[in-house]
Amino acid sequence: MKIALVLTTINVPDLIIGYADNFEKYGNRSEVGFIIIGDLKTPQEAKEPVEKIRKRGFEVEYLDIPQQEEWLKKFPDLKQIIPYNSDNRRNIGYLIAAERGAEVIISLDDDNYAREEDYLEAHKVVGCTKELKTAHSRNAWFNICSQLELEPPRIIYPRGFPYSKRWTDDAEFTVSSGRIVMNAGLWLGDPDVDAVTRLNEPIRAVGASPEMLMLAPEVYCPINTQNTAFHRDILPCYYFVTMKALINGNKIDRYGDIWSGLFALKVINQMKDRVSFGPPLTDHRRNTHNLLKDLQEELWGMILTESLIPILDSIQLTAMTYQEAYLELANKLEERVNLDEDFTPGVKNYFSQITSAMRIWVDACQQVMG
Repeated sequence: MKIALVLTTINVPDLIIGYADNFEKYGNRSEVGFIIIGDLKTPQEAKEPVEKIRKRGFEVEYLDIPQQEEWLKKFPDLKQIIPYNSDNRRNIGYLIAAERGAEVIISLDDDNYAREEDYLEAHKVVGCTKELKTAHSRNAWFNICSQLELEPPRIIYPRGFPYSKRWTDDAEFTVSSGRIVMNAGLWLGDPDVDAVTRLNEPIRAVGASPEMLMLAPEVYCPINTQNTAFHRDILPCYYFVTMKALINGNKIDRYGDIWSGLFALKVINQMKDRVSFGPPLTDHRRNTHNLLKDLQEELWGMILTESLIPILDSIQLTAMTYQEAYLELANKLEERVNLDEDFTPGVKNYFSQITSAMRIWVDACQQVMG
């Protein structure tokens, strides 16, 4: 498969029927395959839509837990750091996609549905050198939610956008060119904002700018895994960070994709490649959430992100490959965190686990990709 669409689910993934319809409509059937990763809670009925699109001629794999365990026998260290009941299991799907030869991998959440327009057209920008409108920011952070049309109208920021960088992020635009290695598509319906924003006021995205934007070098923006395509070249620097650690008795969660994106952006900037945002759009029909629980789990992510950003800014990378730069980042990140007197032993231990997992991830990628 040239393009692999990867998702994890604990539901029946009926959304893949809509994507199959979209790929057929626009003549993309032969280019794309599906890789669906189940979990302990995934019902047996999850296989039904898989079989439906397989009978229509699509390349599709569904791996339940026993099949994943069998595949992970090749990676004993990796197996130890991929928990059950976690969206971290999408890491398995990424590696299988690379093993199958995919040049572009699309990470999709199971509540993001295809719309009428050609879904793959915009994501095919990945791997290409393009001249695009380019976002700069006074404080080096760009608010991609500024590209959404909202009801009611207001200013919102995406989940993971540091609170210290909000309201001072005046954007300017130029035109530049670069090789795009990641494209983060936006979402209509329920935008990806944090629990604080959701609790303040219900909000819907009813439209978005049709224009694709590219981040200027050294400009950051949160990247989630709802509707994000990336080139296989960057897989060694795109480990989905494990969450659910206990910090001062409270669980941290819902920042695994955010930190993964931050680390990837750091390495992508080092490699002089670029990240784009905008189309394709998905229809985000958000699964049921307990917003107060979301807030509780996001709180430590919010707090630690504020400390993580200056550390990342201070790290100077010298390596010139994605693998080596990510390893260098892991080593220097662990060193800086351990030297920071503001971090508790529990936080230092958690980041030690993360950086160890980053190294294991690079080894697994090297084994798969050569």
